[in-house]
Amino acid sequence: MNNYKSQFGLSLIELMVAMAISSFLIIGVTQIYIDNKKSYSFQQNLAENQEGSRFASLFLQQELGRAGYRRRPDESIEGAFPAATVSGCTFSAGETVKRDSANSICIRYQPKDATDRDCLGNTVTTAANFTTPYTKATEIFSEKLSINSANELTCTRGSTTAALISGVLDLRFEYGVGSATTPQAINSYIKTSPGTNQPVLAIRYTILLRSSSINLREAVSIDTALLNWKDLTGATAAEVTAMKALDSGQIYQVSQNTVMLRNRMP
Repeated sequence: MNNYKSQFGLSLIELMVAMAISSFLIIGVTQIYIDNKKSYSFQQNLAENQEGSRFASLFLQQELGRAGYRRRPDESIEGAFPAATVSGCTFSAGETVKRDSANSICIRYQPKDATDRDCLGNTVTTAANFTTPYTKATEIFSEKLSINSANELTCTRGSTTAALISGVLDLRFEYGVGSATTPQAINSYIKTSPGTNQPVLAIRYTILLRSSSINLREAVSIDTALLNWKDLTGATAAEVTAMKALDSGQIYQVSQNTVMLRNRMP
């Protein structure tokens, strides 16, 4: 006679072993998911900074390169650009580049034809006045390029201001200037307002971009992240401290370029 009965189900020990193995598997899969999500977010924000840097550089090169353009090359610079206060900037006669602040600059140029557009995308007011080449301009484009409190690169013309690029934490300008004895050769780059005997021949800009997402830096400190920006711009300790206070682990990118003002060169 068979005295034992068939056993069905799991024992407590077997159940605990199965739960332990399942827990390890769930933890492993979850960690892989979190790591992949962090990597994807890091790559996306890195691409965001790179795209912002590329667009900002293209825009600044285009706009700054126009400074001082005249439809009639034989017209004097003072006659083409008379003294005026416009777009929040005060220009003296013949001045086409004006330092407004460390991260704000004003420029003036004449539109080349009726299809030319300012930084806001507006064409000339009266297109009929620009149909004949090399005639005296009846309109001057005056623009101010700066950043606002929302970390956006903005353009102002007249009383209208528009944000063009977001994620720009800081923007600094330097001016390649000549001298009274060599007005058509760059002697030095300065961060202050050029003097009357220092014609501006080039503009160097340094852009600091910051990603929109936070907690992306794990092993990199904010001091290391801002090191290049500090070295390139000579930012003060107070400015660096203010940026540190706003940091939440974002990714930073520094971009620098120089635009030669061909319209002011020989």
